[in-house]
Amino acid sequence: MKLSSFFTTTLLLSTSLVAFSEETSSSAPKGQFTADVHQDIGPGHGANATKWAAPQPVFSEDLSNAIYKPGTWSWVDGVLTSVDKNGSDIWTKETYGDFVLNLDFRCHEKTNSGVYLRSSDIVKWLHNTIEVQILQGDEANDKHIVGAIYDCVAPTQQIEITPGTWHHYLIIAKGKTIKVSLDGQEVVNMNLNKWTSAHKNPDGTKNKFNKAYKDMELKGRIGLQYHTNVIEFKNIVVDKI
Repeated sequence: MKLSSFFTTTLLLSTSLVAFSEETSSSAPKGQFTADVHQDIGPGHGANATKWAAPQPVFSEDLSNAIYKPGTWSWVDGVLTSVDKNGSDIWTKETYGDFVLNLDFRCHEKTNSGVYLRSSDIVKWLHNTIEVQILQGDEANDKHIVGAIYDCVAPTQQIEITPGTWHHYLIIAKGKTIKVSLDGQEVVNMNLNKWTSAHKNPDGTKNKFNKAYKDMELKGRIGLQYHTNVIEFKNIVVDKI
């Protein structure tokens, strides 16, 4: 290739990339995807393929799509905060089956909280909800530390939760599989079918649940737990898959 042709091609490519960047940055709502995720993935996926929808906020700005005790949760500068020491959990009105959930959380000292998945009964939630644990501090039972599926699965590694620091959860619920990543590290890959008996984990340890996890509903509400001390969340978005 002649040197002049090389520079011409490079200039055209650079101009195209700048134009694409300007177009997406000016037209895309903050926090949403604009790329065609089907593009070049395989046969039949090209320029005319349907684009995936952007991830949706789990809770609206006025919390009108949430179930919670009034006065216990509030948005403060874009952060969903438990604002009452006698607070309550907060739940979606909508139900979700297979989904990808992303959120950031920030603990105070000795915060105990969690992320609820597919709850079929928010009154008797303990036996009808999967909980991904949030905990600042340590626990003797490794199925109770941050990243665990509470009382069922210990995380593959323990990641220190520093008070006042933001941490990120990526949670995937697809069929009978639950995957949890904490700060970019996958810590749980759970197959619910392995939990065949109530009150018993596959490794022989006991759990407190009256229902075998293989029998958990595959669709239900998402929730955030208030247990002890202040907990804060932001960037809480969900993709149905």
